[in-house]
Amino acid sequence: MADHASASIVINAKPATVMAAIADIAAYPTWVGQIEQTEILEVGPDGRPKRARFRVNAGIAKDEFVNDYTWHDDAKVTWTLVEGQAMSAQDGSYTLRDLGEGQTEITYDLTVELKIKIPGLLRRKVQSGIVDAALKDLKKHVES
Repeated sequence: MADHASASIVINAKPATVMAAIADIAAYPTWVGQIEQTEILEVGPDGRPKRARFRVNAGIAKDEFVNDYTWHDDAKVTWTLVEGQAMSAQDGSYTLRDLGEGQTEITYDLTVELKIKIPGLLRRKVQSGIVDAALKDLKKHVES
């Protein structure tokens, strides 16, 4: 059973600056709280990651997984799970909207299906926490 979470935040930076931070997957362990390690496995023709491996510690669950990325200019990136230990599916996206005056609204959508059995309420709480934390970490990183 898949769970979905979505949230938005406004960052004081232009979309290209925000997307550059999102595309720098190799740096995630330095500013994304739950990511312990990343590895770029394949780079696309635009120089952005096409496939990456992650090791995460989300408190209730640790996982190592591989995602494939599709970049849509500086407005959107989508990804899908290729392989995972604790997840059987993951589809996510960051959608950026230029608000003008150096501000960007970022919406993070994440749908995850776990292989392990965790009560639904707890799964949804953890997933919402992951989405919220990711946006707050991104905002702090870009604005610092």
